[in-house]
Amino acid sequence: MAYSNVPRRLKWKDVLSLLWRSFFIQTGWNFKSMISIGFCFALYPIGRKVCHTKKEYIAFLKRHLGFFNAHPYFASYAIGATARLELEHAANQKPSIELIEKFKNALIGPLGAVGDQCCWAVMRPAALIFGLTGLKIAPNVFWKTVVLLLTFILYNIPHIYIRIKGIRDGYETGFEVYKKIRIDTYGKLVQLFKIIGVIGIGMVFIWTFQQAFIVHWHVSIMFVLSFVLGFGLRVKRNMFYTPVLVSMILAIVIGLL
Repeated sequence: MAYSNVPRRLKWKDVLSLLWRSFFIQTGWNFKSMISIGFCFALYPIGRKVCHTKKEYIAFLKRHLGFFNAHPYFASYAIGATARLELEHAANQKPSIELIEKFKNALIGPLGAVGDQCCWAVMRPAALIFGLTGLKIAPNVFWKTVVLLLTFILYNIPHIYIRIKGIRDGYETGFEVYKKIRIDTYGKLVQLFKIIGVIGIGMVFIWTFQQAFIVHWHVSIMFVLSFVLGFGLRVKRNMFYTPVLVSMILAIVIGLL
C-alpha cells in the first residue's frame, strides 16, 4: 500500500496547504457539528493522498464531518496530528479508525481551554487596547493608519505562528501532541501581550485624565474616583459588572452636574 514509509516531517508545501485551509475552519460552523466542516476541508489534501477509491474517500469525509470543536487557531494541532495518523493508518491499518476518532474527541477540551486562555483572554484584548490607544493618541490620518497596520501585524504574526507550529508539532508527535498543548508553551508570548495591554491601559488612563481635566477639575476627580473604585472592586472582590455599574453611575452624576 502507498505511504508505507510515512515521512517524519511535513514538507513546507504540505504545511502551507494545510495552513491555508485552516483559515477557513469556521466557515461551515454549525450547532450540530461545530467546526467539523472546516476541519474536514483542511484535511482534504491528506484525504486525496490516502484514499484510492471513491468508497474510501466518502468514508474519509464522513468520519471527519462528525462532531469536532476546538479553538480555531489551536485546531491546527489536531489537523497536524490527524494528518499523521491518517497516513499511518493508510500504511499499515494502525492506528485504527476508531482510535483516531477517540483521539480527536480527547483533544477538544485541551485545545479549547488553552486557546481561550492564550488568544481570547490575553492576545486579542491586548491588541485591541494597543490599537484603540494608538488611535486616540495619533495626531492625524497618516499615523492612525500606521497604528492600524501595526495592530494588524501585532496580532496576526503570533496568530499565524500558532497555526504553523500546531500543524508541525501535531504531525511530528501524533498521539503525543497533548504534551505540546499547554499554556506554558506560549508563556513568553502571553507575558509580552500582558505587558502591551498594561501599557495601553496606562496610556488610555493618562489621556482620559488629561481630557477630563481640560473639561473641568471636578470631572478629573470623578474619573479618578471611578477608576480607583472599579479597580478595587475587581481586584479585592473579584467583581466584574459592579465596577462597570459604579463607573456608569458616576458618569451620570457628572452629566447632571
